[in-house]
Amino acid sequence: GRREIQYVVLTSIRVLVQDCPSAFAPFLPDFYVKALDPPFTRLIKIDILVSLALEPAAIEAVLSELRTYIRHGDKSFASAAVRAVGRVAELSRIVYDRHGQTTGNPAKERKTANRIALD
Repeated sequence: GRREIQYVVLTSIRVLVQDCPSAFAPFLPDFYVKALDPPFTRLIKIDILVSLALEPAAIEAVLSELRTYIRHGDKSFASAAVRAVGRVAELSRIVYDRHGQTTGNPAKERKTANRIALD
């Protein structure tokens, strides 16, 4: 059925995102969890979102989205969202350090990463 196809496609994307996240970055909002997504789909989408949090704008968008999942009634999904926030916060330090080297303002970027980690 439709759900089985969605599962196969998303698990394939999850693998591909590891190798080439930039190919999927423009489609970030397509991986947001929808109200009618089955539980297995929600968890895969969280993994994909974390993998796509590789630029400052994407980090902000992913964290904003994950924060809405934390209040979800499904406790295992909410727990997965909390763990994902932690993973994105860790990644943000690396991304913002790299971004700071590019912009020539590492102190400002590190401060931003710290703010994200603590919010």
